[in-house]
Amino acid sequence: MVTRTTLLDWLDEYLRVSEVPDFTPNGLQIEGKAEIARIIAAVSISQDVIERAVAENADAILVHHGMFWKNEEAALRGYRKERVKLILRHDLNLIAYHLPLDLHPEIGHNFLILKGIGAGVEPPEEGSYGRLGSFHPPLGFGELVERVNSALHTEARYFHHGGDSIETVYVVSGAGRNEIDMVCELGVDAYITGDAKESTPYISRESGMNYIFAGHYNTERLGIIELSKTIADRFDVDTRFIDVDNTL
Repeated sequence: MVTRTTLLDWLDEYLRVSEVPDFTPNGLQIEGKAEIARIIAAVSISQDVIERAVAENADAILVHHGMFWKNEEAALRGYRKERVKLILRHDLNLIAYHLPLDLHPEIGHNFLILKGIGAGVEPPEEGSYGRLGSFHPPLGFGELVERVNSALHTEARYFHHGGDSIETVYVVSGAGRNEIDMVCELGVDAYITGDAKESTPYISRESGMNYIFAGHYNTERLGIIELSKTIADRFDVDTRFIDVDNTL
């Protein structure tokens, strides 16, 4: 068991929250019990996750995607009301870490994806949402897709408009569709991210880019799993990661 204050202070320092600007509150989003013995971890908050936490007699929920985001509706009604009502009824803590988890140099999603596909990982660049990796010797494009599928337990989609020999790769977990113009300037052999948008196939073709999108959810599982394990190793806390079906 650990006190909520001790756990949050350690997490904020370990994930360097103060150094990472974000568009969601990182750390404690809803206050619950003062002492925490069991944590349910998941990629995103949902009614399913909350109900599982209640069933497992958890004291806290730890997620990558929490409840509150800038430019989203602030009123607690509909599904938002039902989520908060259940959390408060059972005195659960809701703890969320977004960009600090994406970008962490040791357990961040980007780093773990590169590690999972066997790439050498370059040091993180300040202000960047992604990580650069490399293969020596280079891989074939087909083998790269197979490694992505194996590491993330998915069937990635892709636009194969670049070369067949892959030496350099750039990774942005989650909503990396918005970084495509920046990645075009890098001149890497492949770009791995979570999603795409309507214009992505045109940009990929016109730029000669190999673009692999493996799912927002799938590309943001590894970090939250590793964070829950790290908590369990450091504190006397039972942490349990749960998968909730998500096709996106």
